[in-house]
Amino acid sequence: MNIAFVGDVHGCVLHALGAAVLLQERRGIRLDAVVQVGDLGAYPSADRLDEPSRRFGRDHPAQGDFLRLLDPSPSLAEGVRLALERIPSVLFVSGNHEDHDWLASLHEAAAGAAVVPVDPLGAYHHVACGSVVTVAGAGVAFLGLIESAGKMDLDDVAYARLVDTAPGTVDVLVTHDGPYGMSRDRRGNVQGSPKLSRLIEHLRPRLHVGGHYHHSGEPRHYGPTTSYVLHQLVRPKATRWDPNPVNPEQRVTADSIGLFDTETGEFAYVRDEWLTEVSGDALDLAELVAATAR
Repeated sequence: MNIAFVGDVHGCVLHALGAAVLLQERRGIRLDAVVQVGDLGAYPSADRLDEPSRRFGRDHPAQGDFLRLLDPSPSLAEGVRLALERIPSVLFVSGNHEDHDWLASLHEAAAGAAVVPVDPLGAYHHVACGSVVTVAGAGVAFLGLIESAGKMDLDDVAYARLVDTAPGTVDVLVTHDGPYGMSRDRRGNVQGSPKLSRLIEHLRPRLHVGGHYHHSGEPRHYGPTTSYVLHQLVRPKATRWDPNPVNPEQRVTADSIGLFDTETGEFAYVRDEWLTEVSGDALDLAELVAATAR
């Protein structure tokens, strides 16, 4: 079975659905599941956005697509409906840029269910931190948030629940953060979570996939576990570090999607040129999906 993993979305939810549809059609495969690694940009209203989401959203209209998904226009709803006829709904874990209180309230309203829909069309489903869910026949553990001193910490209860899970019983670990030592930031500081490194070494899954750092890289190995990090799905048009145009056409980024074959255990970054066809400040998902059938 095939699971597509998607990097940080930051509100560009239509780009994510479009990329998954094209991945399936252009590769001639069936996606049995789509999993997003956090920073979906899940906020219930514009007034609940955090400061970075508000700031980036001013120059990146597609980052408002999650809010549009909550109250969809007929054309947007049609595009999502067509996409969901082709691909499964997307499962996602919390990043550091979500409304965590709102997401928790959805689980509470569903009697503590581990997986809950977050939009009226059922395109995206949140998985509670610390849950182990069967996805495409594989046991997948989910742990969101990040370990960042003075800013945020991994959920203690969720982390303890996974530490109590027997080693070798989980096939895949999906997190937002990455393991300690995975890379360095622009100032040379080591990036990654020591707690997550210890959790990987305890659970010993075949695969770990994370995001958060907006870059990909070579896989890292922890015993039997191979760890990958995904790029940001749609890079900014420009950044404060590079004022020159980076992604003015708002195209989907290579290495922001990974494909995992649960039977062979093979994982590969998606770098196909057609990824750039999923682009724009106002993606017409219905037209994109319809075009794949012609």
